[in-house]
Formats: sequence, C-alpha cells, structure tokens
Amino acid sequence: MADKKIKIVDGQMYEYELYNLVDPYSDILKQKLEPFDFNNQSISAKYLAVSLIETMVKYRGVGLSANQVGLPYRVFVMGAEKVGFACFNPEILESHGEDNFEEGCLSFPGLFLPIKRPSSVKVRYTDFNGVTKEETFIGFTARIFQHEFDHLEGIVHLNKVSPIVLERGKKKVKSNLKKLNKQRKAFELERNIKSPESKTQSQVTVNETPRPTVFEYKTG
Repeated sequence: MADKKIKIVDGQMYEYELYNLVDPYSDILKQKLEPFDFNNQSISAKYLAVSLIETMVKYRGVGLSANQVGLPYRVFVMGAEKVGFACFNPEILESHGEDNFEEGCLSFPGLFLPIKRPSSVKVRYTDFNGVTKEETFIGFTARIFQHEFDHLEGIVHLNKVSPIVLERGKKKVKSNLKKLNKQRKAFELERNIKSPESKTQSQVTVNETPRPTVFEYKTG
C-alpha cells in the first residue's frame, strides 16, 4: 500500500505519495502514452499531479513524466525551486528558433548530452483542475517542456544523438555523478546550517536567506 502523505499550502490540503523511478531501460519509457481521461479518472488528476511534483522535488529535478515512475498516464510536471505545475495531454502548437544545450535526465543520472531543440514553443495543456491553457515558453522552460513531452511520446534524450555522441557522454557519467554528489552534499550542508537547531555562533553569518519549506502548486 502506498505511503500517503499530506501537505498544507496556503490553507489548502494536498494528499500525495512519493514514487520511485523505474529502470532506465524499462519498456514503459519506450511507449507513447494515451490521453488522460478527465471524465473517467482511474486516479485523481490532482493527486497524481501533486505526487509527481513532490517526487520531482525528491529527486531534485526540474521535470518528470508519469512513465518515468512507471505510470501510463499522459502527464508530466515541471517547475523550479518554488513553483511546479502539471501538464496533462500536452501539445506543441508552434516552435521557433534553435538552441544546442546539454540535457540531463532523472532516468539516466550523470548522462548529459548536447541536444538541439527549438528555443521557443507555443503549447497547449490541461492543468489538474481540468482547465485547458495555451502558453508560450522560451529558453530553458521551453527545453524542459520539450524534454518531458518526448517522454510521453516514448522518446528519451539518448534517442536524439548519434552513437558517437552517446558514447562520449557515457564516458563522463562517473565524473558527472561525483560532481552532482558534491553539489548535493553542499546543499545538505547549507540546509543544515540554515536550520535553527543546528546553528552555532560561527554559522549564523552563512546565507541567512530562508529556504522555502513548502512547494507551491500553480493551478491557474
């Protein structure tokens, strides 16, 4: 049985669970997912969205698709440090420009690959309240949307580069993981320093800006 959790944000109660990432070579990552049916929800859209957002935060990601945690629903979530939102049944309506940028993926830790993508996209998606929206994303936000959209199409970032580029990226995984681990430890140390119960006189001057204790959910 799932270990359900509850979070209160601005007086609103959110129930959710934390998921585990599937094996990176799982068949579900190769499947194109069917549209989410808001009229016949086998799982609450709100519960699914919040669970994915919290799981994304758990793994320190900026995007996460349902099939990355073994769920066959056409939805992904994306966000930054404080705000996350879910995109059900997303579409890319227009794309413009081009950027070449190294992308990572929670399903393939430490594997960063140079991917060419449009620098701007006009998109349509439905939020967890069932409201359909159209927005234009640019830069890094556009890249996140496209990366996660690919997941729903059964495409991972490995599929978008040549074998030579992939092998070159694989050779750097071990060193990249060491760097990520150092960054993670530094973050944990910083968080502990900010914690009132862990502060000493010599620690008080280190970055006093408080870190948010909750994750906001963009619904409108």
